[in-house]
Parts: sequence; structure tokens; C-alpha cells
Amino acid sequence: MSRLRTIPMAIVLAAAAAGLAACSSGSSNSNASGSGSASTKSAFCSANISIDMASASATSAADFLSVLKAHQADLDAMEANAPTGKVGQEAKQLVSAAKSAVSANNPNDLNSTGNDGADVDTYCGVDGSGNPLPSYFASGNGSAFCSVNASISAGTNAATDAAGVLAFLASHQSLITQFASDISSLPSSLQAEAQTLVSTAQSAIASNDSSTLGTQAVSQDSQDMDLYCGQNS
Repeated sequence: MSRLRTIPMAIVLAAAAAGLAACSSGSSNSNASGSGSASTKSAFCSANISIDMASASATSAADFLSVLKAHQADLDAMEANAPTGKVGQEAKQLVSAAKSAVSANNPNDLNSTGNDGADVDTYCGVDGSGNPLPSYFASGNGSAFCSVNASISAGTNAATDAAGVLAFLASHQSLITQFASDISSLPSSLQAEAQTLVSTAQSAIASNDSSTLGTQAVSQDSQDMDLYCGQNS
């Protein structure tokens, strides 16, 4: 149920802040401890994935709130079948926030769920849209590429608007150069996406136009880099 952390942060800005490599604030590489029977895990994850998939096309906090209203049975199922340990605690916090938002008809109650959605999704083996995590998930964790990816993400995510994202990239072009130099270390399936991110960032800097940084294609390519680095954004 990653959307509980990403939607309230303003999707348009989040997409722009993806910039070169969007490591969103709710990323997680951990398998997050949590146990339970196969049947309860299946019920828990089925409900979580149902919400993820239904909210994948949401473009505002209001849209996501509408999804939650239509999936209250899934919220109940997640609460009833939550695993023990850290993931279970996080799941219950997510459900509590979601139910509070639905009851108050106010999406602002979704703003304080932190990393919980990412950990829940990782536990269920999916990304924030309910798609199965790729085979390369977390395989780059600790690499030089992922280190520079994290640095770029920290800077772009700290920006308050698209102009700020572009300003960060323009003043940290050495990070872009380093990112580009490490592309050859990536799995072949990711190299073209990484190169597109570099080209997009360089073009945005050259034209002083941040609009290309917020496209769906850039967001998807950035998410794939994050997944490689173990960040389930």
C-alpha cells in the first residue's frame, strides 16, 4: 500500500523530483521481519495488492482517498491478517491512517505513514503499483552506482518544486557524470533506461526546462533504478 506515502506528497512534484534517480522517501530494501501462516499472509498480501493496483492510476490525494473508500473490506482484511513483528505494526499503522482518512473524508490523515507502505509492499513481493518485484531487486545494493543514485535522490527529493530539482541537477553535474560512468555495471535490461535518465537530465539542464523531468517515462525509469538498488519506491 505504498500509495499511502506517495500520493499525499503531491504526485506531480514527486514525479519531477524523480529527476535523474528518484529514491522516494519510503524506500526499503529489507524483507522486514514478520511471520504468519501461508493462508494469512496470502489474505494480507492479496488485500494490499488489490489496493495498490486500484490506486496505480491515482493522480491526487483525493483520488487515492476514493480508492480507499471503495476498498474498506481490503483494509479490514489487512488488519485482520497482519503478520507479527515490524511489518505487522507498520501495516496496522497504515490501516489506521487509511480508516481515519476515510472517516474524516480528509486525505491529510495519510501524510504521516513514512516508510510503512514500502516495507509492506516488499514483504508482499510487489512494488507500489502491485506488480511483482523484478528479479534484479536489490542486486545493486551497496554498489558505486547505487551510492551516486542515492546522492542524486537525496538532493532532488529535498527540492520543493520542479525548478529546485533542476537547480540541484545543474549544480551537481559531477553526480550525473558519475551516474553515467557506472551504467555499464547495470544489468543489460536497465542500461538503456539509465542512459535515458542521463540524457533527459542533461537536456533539461541545457535548455533550462524542468518539464521533461516529470514525465511518466522518467518516473518509471527512475523507479527501476531504485528497485535495482533495493529501494521499493
